[in-house]
Amino acid sequence: MICERLDFVAPVEQLVADTLTQTVPDETTREALVKARIGQGRWRRDLMKHWAGKCAVTGLEVEALLRASHIKPWRDSDNRERLDVLNGFMLGPAYDAAFDAGLISFEDNGSVLVSPKLPANQLLAAGISGAAKLSTLVDAHREYLAHHRGSVFSV
Repeated sequence: MICERLDFVAPVEQLVADTLTQTVPDETTREALVKARIGQGRWRRDLMKHWAGKCAVTGLEVEALLRASHIKPWRDSDNRERLDVLNGFMLGPAYDAAFDAGLISFEDNGSVLVSPKLPANQLLAAGISGAAKLSTLVDAHREYLAHHRGSVFSV
């Protein structure tokens, strides 16, 4: 059983592994899915550490509300980029949803960019500040943000 070989996984990841063992008949597919899920869990933990357990924009520290958000989306990333801690932000739910939907992005100086598809009169209702800014950025973040602005952000 695949779960026995992966006895180092966290309880939630173990539950996912057990469920996959019961529901995915092909062992190769099952093992690939378990490894991907474990990688995502590690990436989230590394991202939490990198951002000191806070939202990169608001400073929100309630872990249950924080989302690990890829800058360059998973679907567009290679395996190295998918697990690169610098390809991610910890974001509160509103910022995560808007960022993922391309309704916001960030300039190279960290200032928020708001898409015209998110009307100015809806920013407050959405929980987004037009004056928002990322707390810190390094060059690798900027490279991933260039992709986000060019491929995800709606202009």
